[in-house]
Amino acid sequence: MDNKNASNEFDSTNIFMFFIRWWKQLAIVCFTAAVLAAIFSSPFFITPLFESTVVVFPAKSSSLSRAVFGSNVDFLEYGDVEDAERLLQVLESTAIRDRIIERFDLFTHYEIPEDSQFRNTTLRKIYNSNITSSRTLYGAVEIKVRDKDPEMAANLANEIGALADTIQNEIRQERALMAYKTAVQRYENIQKEIIKTEDSLRTVMSRGIYQYDTQSEMFTRQLAIDISSNNQRGVRELEERLNVIIENGGEFLTQRAHLEMVSRSLSGVQRIMEEARADLENFVPFKFLIDEAFVAEKKVYPVRWLIVFLSTLAAGIMGTLGIMTYENLINKGIIQSRKKA
Repeated sequence: MDNKNASNEFDSTNIFMFFIRWWKQLAIVCFTAAVLAAIFSSPFFITPLFESTVVVFPAKSSSLSRAVFGSNVDFLEYGDVEDAERLLQVLESTAIRDRIIERFDLFTHYEIPEDSQFRNTTLRKIYNSNITSSRTLYGAVEIKVRDKDPEMAANLANEIGALADTIQNEIRQERALMAYKTAVQRYENIQKEIIKTEDSLRTVMSRGIYQYDTQSEMFTRQLAIDISSNNQRGVRELEERLNVIIENGGEFLTQRAHLEMVSRSLSGVQRIMEEARADLENFVPFKFLIDEAFVAEKKVYPVRWLIVFLSTLAAGIMGTLGIMTYENLINKGIIQSRKKA
């Protein structure tokens, strides 16, 4: 009995002899698996996909007006991690996805029936599966598009890259429009304030005050001369003019100072208005295009050789385990006892 068990144990563990005994059966299993894998990975069963890629570097998020109007901003500087993450958020936004779906009629392209219950959900699932964007090791952003039509894949990738600038410019222009309207309103209010102040100043000047400091100094000097020469008539006239200056000088100085302050404010608001107009009227690139997508010549999915290899390997392993189990059951008499029963 011990010799029999040792012999059985030796037969079941001797891998070399095992494959000698069963190589034909294993070869048939592996060959069948390879043929089936090659058939079921063909274009008749799996739609081949082509891939196109766009690589861009994010630009520094800065205002065009600040760069033009001299505020220590390098408009040509590459963006950092934060700019790359911002660009990725834009690329994965609903705004870009909806425009791509509409522009390329992806419902028809992906053959999604109009009466489908989950039509939009199905489209978004296919879209997210075929279109991806990610950061590279060197800080660039890579847009990958897979599609059954290689030309469509290239067009989608290039259009998504272009829309990234469009969407960000629309956001920027929306904010610039708000800033421009606010600046225009402020500019008009200041102009009204200037006109009002100038009218008040002219009213004061019509009373005989033109230059408070100069007139006061001149009249005071002349008064001293007339007093020393005993010119009573001249003294009375000068005293009357000095009284006018004394009575209205404070208002004159106040209105003049206010006019100068408001004029300076007008200059600042005018600059802000010009900056907002520059941001509103100009299209600003938020990325540097490194590699434009081109029409792929070879498919990337499915990888038939890998499918055939893995299927053959899996079939060989499963066949080996199955035959080993079968031999063990025979050696232990389980199968024979069932037959006898």
